[in-house]
Amino acid sequence: MIKMNLFLTRRADITREQFSEYWEQKHWPLLEAIPEVKQFAKRYVQQHNIGQVPLGVTAAPYDGVSEVWFDSIEDLRKVVGTEAWRNIVQKDNLEFLDPSKTVFMFSEEKINWQS
Repeated sequence: MIKMNLFLTRRADITREQFSEYWEQKHWPLLEAIPEVKQFAKRYVQQHNIGQVPLGVTAAPYDGVSEVWFDSIEDLRKVVGTEAWRNIVQKDNLEFLDPSKTVFMFSEEKINWQS
């Protein structure tokens, strides 16, 4: 299982609440409408920063984390290599993200424990 993690930072001119609302209510429906996303992505999760951390813990500098699961790296490429990804997703990212502070990590999931 291949996982694409996006560590998201909002644009400086919008609040955390505006970021979360846009990401969930506007950006996700655009992604969901792309046929290759529905065909090849196995799971999509948004993690919205709640802005609170326990004492003594350093908070991550991100407003959210997105996780997308794929069966293979080839399936991932079939999504991010499309015209729709470039023309819809990447353009819409500019509506709520700071691309210079948003980073990606591609990983292979290893399950060590599951209940």
